[in-house]
Amino acid sequence: MSDARLILLNGMPGSGKSTLARRYLADLPGVLVVEADALRGWIGGDPSHHAEASRHLSLAMARAHLETGYDVVVPQLVARLDQLARFEDVAVETGAQFVEVVLHGTVIDSRVPEAAVEHLVEYAHGLADVVAARPHTYRLVTRHGDVEDAYRELIDVLEPDVPA
Repeated sequence: MSDARLILLNGMPGSGKSTLARRYLADLPGVLVVEADALRGWIGGDPSHHAEASRHLSLAMARAHLETGYDVVVPQLVARLDQLARFEDVAVETGAQFVEVVLHGTVIDSRVPEAAVEHLVEYAHGLADVVAARPHTYRLVTRHGDVEDAYRELIDVLEPDVPA
């Protein structure tokens, strides 16, 4: 097994996934942040039609980077066990550790696309099911605007032997 980790920062929109991923990226050389939502914009046409393609690209990028021995951070809402298993499979297949961290924080309405608002309850229930089914998932409570405390807690999870 390599020292590389696939770190899934899971949570509802606005919980701080991308913010913490960027903060971790800034502090650790070699880390790759893979954002499926950003990849949708790399594909021509309506981004709302490219969820599966962007997930597939995310998995391929994660696999390639893990194979080089470096960590990959995926800040993404994953509210279905079958989708979560895809990320875990990539970690296992590359000999990397799979670390799941669910961020519990306030959903920021302005960050949620209008078309997705009706799905928030469905996502919340799906995320709750994912967390319930996976007892080794780390849980962090985030508060809007309090990045440093959340980051220190994340470092405690990811680097327990390193002072924050």
